[in-house]
Amino acid sequence: MRSDSPYEGSLDHIVLDMTSQLELGSVLASIADGLVRDFAVALARVWLLEPGEDTLRLRASAGLSSRLNGAYAAVPIGARKIGQIAERGAPVVTNDLANDPRIADPAWAEENGLVSFAGWPLTFRGALLGVLAIFSREVMTDERKAPMELFVHQAAIAIKNARLFAEVTALEERLRAENAYLRREVAGGDNDALALLSRCDGLGPVLLQVRQVGPTSTTVLIQGETGTGKELVARALHEISPRSAGPLVKVNCAALSPALVESELFGHEKGAFTGAQQQRTGRFELANGGTLFLDEIGELPLELQPKLLRVLQEGELDRVGGSRPVKVNARIVSATNRDLRKAVDEGRFRADLFYRLAVFAIDVSPLRERPRDLEGLAQTFLQAAGHRLGKRFDGLAPAALRKLLAHDWPGNVRELSNVIERAAIVARGPVATEDDLPPLARRDGSPERPAGGHATLAASPGLEGPGDDAELDAVERWHIERVLRKTGYVIEGKAGTAAILGLAPSTLRSRMAQLRIRRPPA
Repeated sequence: MRSDSPYEGSLDHIVLDMTSQLELGSVLASIADGLVRDFAVALARVWLLEPGEDTLRLRASAGLSSRLNGAYAAVPIGARKIGQIAERGAPVVTNDLANDPRIADPAWAEENGLVSFAGWPLTFRGALLGVLAIFSREVMTDERKAPMELFVHQAAIAIKNARLFAEVTALEERLRAENAYLRREVAGGDNDALALLSRCDGLGPVLLQVRQVGPTSTTVLIQGETGTGKELVARALHEISPRSAGPLVKVNCAALSPALVESELFGHEKGAFTGAQQQRTGRFELANGGTLFLDEIGELPLELQPKLLRVLQEGELDRVGGSRPVKVNARIVSATNRDLRKAVDEGRFRADLFYRLAVFAIDVSPLRERPRDLEGLAQTFLQAAGHRLGKRFDGLAPAALRKLLAHDWPGNVRELSNVIERAAIVARGPVATEDDLPPLARRDGSPERPAGGHATLAASPGLEGPGDDAELDAVERWHIERVLRKTGYVIEGKAGTAAILGLAPSTLRSRMAQLRIRRPPA
């Protein structure tokens, strides 16, 4: 700032201090503290207007304390002298505090020897940011007022910059978190899908097809019953492709809200519809340079299928509310458990989109048709479940494996994974036994009689076991409570619950807290 004022140097020092800050709170503190320290101000305050509000909120204060602090913590636009400054967009200056009716507490001003008050609206390109106000023991002369007006302009710029920095930081963190979440969701904790496929002898033809088409950019359609491992095949395709360093983004078309599916896939511009307060990057753009896995593609609404076809053909999309196309470069891998050819014949799926998606089709056979894969998968799932639960497993008992082989597995690999995880929860030793498995129907359709231990427990008062379709948390809660009752809620010791379950006492207590298991009142 250039001025002949004797206060020029002190204000320049404050400007340098506040403009060197990036965090909003530090900028505001530099303004208030600097005015008290270097500009002979007795009290300095900064109010800010939050986006979407009509109330000024006190964000920084330095110097004297006022009896009316609470009353000025939040000031509606137009109320009191501070709200009036904001409403009118013009400064207020007075050098007669004792007789000015706009001063709420003239007695306080007199007690502290205050002579003048000045308040300025903080604006940036015509938009109101807040209000800066000061009380001083010196008269607010033109000599003091001129440099202050320049300072207020600089302060508004510093505040706006700090807010923009906060928005950019928040956006980066949100995008980083979303990307990490999407990677975890698709990866499913297995970073070597190709190796897992290689352990399944019954998927030899699938593995061969993955190795053939993986290194290309060809669109792939994976077909198979629910739970056969179509997502695993998609991950293997990504791992072996030249895009493996890029993101693998999963979209479950069946889980998307019909009202938001277009926004989720293609993104939207700020203000495109009610609630669109900022621009959103769609899943296609997130997958740029990588692979987009469209699971349950048969559930995609018919009205969105032409837009997907356009992305596949032209490599560009339109955000909702956008006016210019956005270029994207993502490989498309889709999966379905439906007969898409039949859906085309019935008019529920576009023929041109089907042929564009199915340039290379991979059929994943159900688990009942490849029983030789069952043991390897079961052992893999058991080790993974043990790792999550903090338990060590050496494998499955032969009788347990025979029981698994006798089942028809209508839920395929997903059902097997759930059964093995339940067994890992129940198992007391390093080998999962037949009794640790839940009842499973045999291939001939006859139901299996529950093992003696299970029947006894289910018949005990208050210990009826969860059904076969129960969530894993419910199964774990039931089993822990069953053992707790047997031990009289003793956790530690050789005969305690933790020892019986094969868990550390601290691990058991943590899991009990998560499952909200408490000892019933005596």
